[in-house]
Amino acid sequence: MTRTDRSAAALDAPPASDPRRRLLRTAGFGGIGAAVAWFLQPVLVSIASADLVDGVDFAFVSSHPFNGIAEAAIFVAVGVGLLYFVTAVGRLARLADAPPSTTAVVSQTLGITAALGWILVAGLSVAPYTSVGLFLGEVAPDRATQLGLYQLLSVVLASAIMIYVVGFAWWLVALATIGRRRGVIGLPLAIVAFAAAAVMAAQLLVPFAPPWGTLAGLGFALAAGIAFLVKAKRAA
Repeated sequence: MTRTDRSAAALDAPPASDPRRRLLRTAGFGGIGAAVAWFLQPVLVSIASADLVDGVDFAFVSSHPFNGIAEAAIFVAVGVGLLYFVTAVGRLARLADAPPSTTAVVSQTLGITAALGWILVAGLSVAPYTSVGLFLGEVAPDRATQLGLYQLLSVVLASAIMIYVVGFAWWLVALATIGRRRGVIGLPLAIVAFAAAAVMAAQLLVPFAPPWGTLAGLGFALAAGIAFLVKAKRAA
């Protein structure tokens, strides 16, 4: 049995007292938490914007003062959940008795950057509801200009989401290759990781594509999170 095989076997069934079991649980809850928080966002939008007609303007923002707080809370939850998920998975990989390569370190950094991208999205979501955003109605009193400014903010917000798409797609490929060799995941999850990364890459390559890449990446986080919790439970 090679060192890689021994590492994979150990990670498949770590003893209850092993710190790997705790890391599996942390990664599991982080991935599931991030995915659940993200899937709540469309529900929130449908409720909070039920009376939205012909685009967002200052009148709509000022009449819905808690929309930004609610959206920011959800996006912070996504980002923090992914931070726990990515960090715990990285620590699992480092337990495989092999020094991390430069590619592994870069990939882990990009995974963390991807998670932080959602916290940036949270900040951009709540910005129009701050004291600075409050004066937009004064500096741009006509509705046409307001529509353009809020659309520009949406483009900037989409740019923050693209930070997540780029970073997480790279991290998924690294997990499916380096992570699999170190026994963090098996072949089924590696295939799912490659598929999710491909969908996210397509998001970047197809002009004007809808943001389905977010769904693919967080769908993987949900699937991997469940798998990690099952693995941790078997070790109990």
